[in-house]
Parts: sequence; structure tokens; C-alpha cells
Amino acid sequence: MHKEGKVRKQSAIAYNIKAIWRTKILPRFIRRLQMRMLLSGWERRSDAGIIRHRLDYYCPESASINPDPDARAVSAVKLSQTHSCYWFDMMRYLRAFPKSLRISFIDGDTHENPDFYSIGKARRLDCRKGSVALMKLDSRRHFIKVEDNIPFRDKKGILFFRGDVDDKQNRIRFFEKWGSDPRFDIGDTSPRKRSEWMKPRVPVEEHFRYKYILALEGNDVATAVQWICASGCIPVMCRPTVESWFMHGLLQPGVHYIEIKPDFSDVAEKIEYYNAHPEEAESISRASREWATQFDDPRRESIISYLVAKRYLRQAN
Repeated sequence: MHKEGKVRKQSAIAYNIKAIWRTKILPRFIRRLQMRMLLSGWERRSDAGIIRHRLDYYCPESASINPDPDARAVSAVKLSQTHSCYWFDMMRYLRAFPKSLRISFIDGDTHENPDFYSIGKARRLDCRKGSVALMKLDSRRHFIKVEDNIPFRDKKGILFFRGDVDDKQNRIRFFEKWGSDPRFDIGDTSPRKRSEWMKPRVPVEEHFRYKYILALEGNDVATAVQWICASGCIPVMCRPTVESWFMHGLLQPGVHYIEIKPDFSDVAEKIEYYNAHPEEAESISRASREWATQFDDPRRESIISYLVAKRYLRQAN
């Protein structure tokens, strides 16, 4: 028997203490000094190509910027008026810049394309270039550290899911089609409204027992995609319509995830196929895990975040 593994998610208390220190207590000139030291000579790093590629992806140089006439100064974006986890993650980097610079900020989940050049956690893949600069926001929820100790060949060849279904139309449609199918182990854990598909919540590490984890978009990106890829499991999902810091738009079907049709008609067929072709399934598991490793270096993540903030502010002001 294998132990499933570990999940390391920073506690809310520890996160908030550190975030308050970075954004409320630490003087701005210290943040500027830290940024200068961090960015000094980044072009000479061995991973400079990766940094440049991700910078251009998150915040491309664009001649078609449409600045927001109602953009607010950085100092005018108040913690009390936003989701705290978004504000803390954004201001961790923006406090290194002059507080009079103006920004347009998408606070919360992405539903529509913005009219003006904005900072956001996510953007729709049909969004025009130069419309949203991505930052690593709500990071405590979206980027948890996982350690999966179960070899892929020892996992159960079953599609597994636990998550909120309430008010998420694509998940409701999936459950209406497959919710009672005995070949899958899927359950609704919505706390607000009970459904016929209700099952108890399951810790993340128990998901590691299964080869295939369903990852359907909710209000924007499917939050679980990051940790599914980082584990040895395989995301089973439709082609993304929204992307975040994880660069969902660059994930390749059949390479990093198992693609299913938007009407979910081929789900059983896909699971049967990959169970019959275990080498192909294991290859996807390896590739998705390798994709996730590029987000593991804290120093590189901070360098990219400062560069994104710097470019966004230059283009928006």
C-alpha cells in the first residue's frame, strides 16, 4: 500500500500575517530595493528564456492598448473594497512602484472580456491581445504544493471528482449526463444546496488514488487543474476557455490533459481508451507534471511578477 502523499497549503493565518507585513508594514522603499536586487541581471540567468517567454505571454507588448479613463491610482485601490487575497497578491508587487500610477483591476473571477486594459487573475482565451495582463492572484487557493507518492500504474483507472456543482451550469450538465454512471466516482459537495449527486468532501491527497480527475471550469478557470497536473494524475477536461497564471491556453490536449467534448458525450469512451493504452496515459501524466514544475521556483515567480507589473504600468500610464 502506498501513502497517498501530502498537500502543503499555507494556512490562512500565516498567509495573512505575511501578506500584511509585505503590503501594509514594510516601507515602500524597501520593496523598491528588493525589486531592484531581484531584477538585477535577470537576463543572465540560465532560465532567462523561460522568464521572457512567460512575461510576453502574461503581458504582451501591444500597440493597441485601450487605457481605462476611470483607472485609479495604485494608492486608491483599497483592501477594504476588494477580495483580500487578490489585493494582497497584487500589492505585494505594485507597492514597489510609484503609488500615483494608475491601474484598472479585475477583482474576482473573470466572466467577460474587459473594455479597458486591466490587471486580472484570469482572462478569456477569446480576449484581444493587450486587454488583460495576468498576475498570480489568489495564489494561496490556486497554487498549492502537492506530493503524490502513488506510481501512476498503481492508481485506479476511474474518473474521479468532488466539487461544487451548484450554480455552475457546465458541471450541472455533466452530472445530468454521467452523475449516476457506476463507472465513475463523482460527487457534488456544494454546501448551499443539496442535490441527488451529493457525496462527502474528500481531501486532495485522496484524489491521488485515481488516474483521472475531472477538471471542469466553474466561474472561470478550473481551480484544480494546477494541483492535478502537479500530482501524478491526469486532468480530464474540455478545451479551456479561460486561462490564468498557469497558462491554460498553452496546455495541449493529448499531451498535458485528456480532452473531452463540450457536450461530454465522449467521456466514457476516452476513459476506456486510456485504460486500454496505459503507456499513452502515463506519458500525459509525466508531461502534465513537468508543466507544473515551472511554477515551483519562488525567486523566478517573483521576477516574472515584477516584470509583468512593470510592463503593465508602463503601457497603461
